[in-house]
Formats: sequence, structure tokens, C-alpha cells
Amino acid sequence: MHQLVVEILLSRVCGVFPAGALGLWTKLLDWLPADGFLPCVQHPTGTGPTAYFYGFEVFTYVRYLLDAYIRQYSWQVQTSLILLVVCSLTIILLAISLTSRMMSRNRKDHLFELCCARFEEPFREVLAAKEKWPHEEIEYVCKVDSSAMETFDPETFARLITKLRLEMSDRIFLPNAQRLSNMTGVQAFLEYNVVKGKHIEQSLQILMTIPIRISEGALAAYTGSRNRRTRELARSYYGFCSKTEPFHFVTQDVNEPFQLWYPTTLHRLCGWHKAKGHPTPQFLTLANQSENREKRALFISEIPYWGDEREKRSIRHYLTSPDGVCRSAAIQALAIIGDPDSEEDLVNNYSLQFPAAKRETLLAVAKINTGRQAEFFKRAYLESSSQNTRAVALSCLYNYGEEGRKVFHELAHAGLDDSRFFEQIESAEKK
Repeated sequence: MHQLVVEILLSRVCGVFPAGALGLWTKLLDWLPADGFLPCVQHPTGTGPTAYFYGFEVFTYVRYLLDAYIRQYSWQVQTSLILLVVCSLTIILLAISLTSRMMSRNRKDHLFELCCARFEEPFREVLAAKEKWPHEEIEYVCKVDSSAMETFDPETFARLITKLRLEMSDRIFLPNAQRLSNMTGVQAFLEYNVVKGKHIEQSLQILMTIPIRISEGALAAYTGSRNRRTRELARSYYGFCSKTEPFHFVTQDVNEPFQLWYPTTLHRLCGWHKAKGHPTPQFLTLANQSENREKRALFISEIPYWGDEREKRSIRHYLTSPDGVCRSAAIQALAIIGDPDSEEDLVNNYSLQFPAAKRETLLAVAKINTGRQAEFFKRAYLESSSQNTRAVALSCLYNYGEEGRKVFHELAHAGLDDSRFFEQIESAEKK
């Protein structure tokens, strides 16, 4: 074995390196010497000069040593040995990576728990205030001094503020959230991530959740990103940051499909600008322009909150739309508006609706509750061929004031086949 290694080293190693250039002075090989940790070349008789390898010579030494070792086996065994070594190294690397990630996550969780114990109540007090606090008062209440900034990084503060934002929902005072984020370094940290492209999706989500305004220029590179999720996040968040044209991408992407979180973001964006006295887009116009049925229904559903009186009156035209999704959106929008004039349109178009839209119409009329449609619920119950529709009609009738309760009891004593519906509705209301 040693003779084979010697021959390989003489023929290859000494052929690769010039004689005397890297310290390879001898002819034979032996593994680690007893008194050291460096590979060495030694005379087979034990007498003669010894050469130690340094730097890259060590890797070359190990390479030819392994090459000499596996050459005595067949190619099948050589392949198996190589695969075994590669798999073992891969498992070791994965174990190291997993352990490192777990330790990092545990450290961050522990730091977050300490941050919550120290700052959660002061932060909650600042966010729940009903007026804008100056920076000095926020700093005094929260006690965010230099030692706290050294102990807790902005990522931990961002996590805490996001947690409070989700818990407090609409009870948060946004100007104070902006100042608190600025004081704790969260705004600068997230804007830096956006500029450098680090954790871009997570950073944009946090920015929209709090929300925090950053420079429009920082978002410019992502509003046209090839990644659809990143592009939609950036375009949605752009509306919070832009002062010149906040609804630019809302009006531009009228035909684009949207993610599940887009309706909530659009609603919050409109509320953000409405609270500041800024106008919102004409959603009825956007609905007429859109070729995407889900997007069109979304625009219709936003009209009761942000549309003017002309737009609200025009919703009734969608009650006979060939698109069932738009019909449902129009019915629900009219229920939210609660206009008594719309009630007549709902009742008159009831017979033209498909079964699901009929049930939505019944619920919408019950929600408007002018007290004039008890007979309509009775007729809907008697004429419907769907048990679900009859059950909804009876439930609406039972909760439709004194007149509705009177008609309900008349039907209950009429000897109809749906006696179990009457019993279930009465027992449910008594509970």
C-alpha cells in the first residue's frame, strides 16, 4: 500500500510542483507523524530526510492519498465510497445549518419575550391614544433609551409593533404608530431592507400592516418586479406612500387578478386617504372598465363605503347583470347602504335571481328593514322550490318586527309541511 502511494506521489506530486519550489524534498509517504499534525513525506527505512506539507500542499497530499487508496478496488466499490462520503458530508452540513437556524430562532424568540415584557404596555398606551403625542412624551412613556436600543434590535421592535397592530385593529392611532416606529428605528430598518432588497416581501407586509410611509423612490424597483407577489405587494403599498397619485396602480390594474389580501388592503387604503380628506377613485367607473369579474365585484362592494350618491344609486343596475358574481356584490352593497328606495328594486328583481342570489336578496331586504315587506317574505316562502330559500325566508320573517312575527305564526298554524323549520327557528331565537 505504502509503495503504491509512493509511486503515485513520485509520478504525480513531484511532477505537479517544481523540485524544491514548495518544500517537497523526499520520495516516500507516511500519514501523520507522531509528533505533529502536518502530513509528511518520509524515507521507508526511517532514515533520511523528512518533508512537511504546508498550505495547499496538504489538500494535494490528501487527494493523492485517497486516490491511491481507492484504486485497489473495482469501479463499483469506488463509486459507492464516493457516494457514501458525499451523503455523509451533506448530512453533516444540513445538521449544522438546521442547528444554527434553530439556535438563531430561539435567540430571537427569547429576545422578543423580553421586549414584550418591558415595552408591550407602554407601546399599547401610545398606540391607543386619541391624539398625536410629541416625540419627547413617547420616549418618556416608553423609556426607549440608548441601552434599550443596544439590547433590542429594530427587527424585534417591528415584531412587537406589528403584534399590537393586529391585536388592536382599528383602535390604533396611526400618527403615533408612525412616530413610535421612527423612534425605535423600525422605519429606517424596513426602508433599508427595501432599498437593499433584503427580505423584501416580509418588509413590505410589515410596512403595510403598521402602516409606515417610506420614500416612493424606494418602491420604484419593485412595482414592476417579475415576481407577481412582490409586484402586487409593492403596488398596494405604493398607495400609502404616494402623495401625488396614490391610486395609480388601482386604476391601472383593473383587469389583473388579485391575491386574497388585496380587498382588505384596498379598503384600508381608501380609509387612509378618506380620513385625510383626499378623494377616492370612482369605483363604479372602474367596475364598468374591468373585464375581470372578481375585480368588478370588488369595486362594486367598495361603493357603499367610499362612493358618492350617484354611484350608490347606480348599483341597482347590476341587479340584472348577466354575471352572477356582480349580482351578489350589488345585492350586498345595497344592503350595506340601507336605502329604502333600493328595497323596492330588490323586491321587484327577486324573481329574476338564481337561488343563491334570492337568498341574498331576502337577507338584504331584512337588513334594510323598512317594515313594509312582511308579505314579500311570505310570498317568497310559499313560492320557492328550494328548502334553503324557504328556511331563509322564514328566518327573515321571524325577525322582521311585529308584523313579520305575526305572519310567521300564521304560517306556523297553517298546517304546512315545513313544521320543523318553524320549530327550529323559534327554538334558536329563544336560546
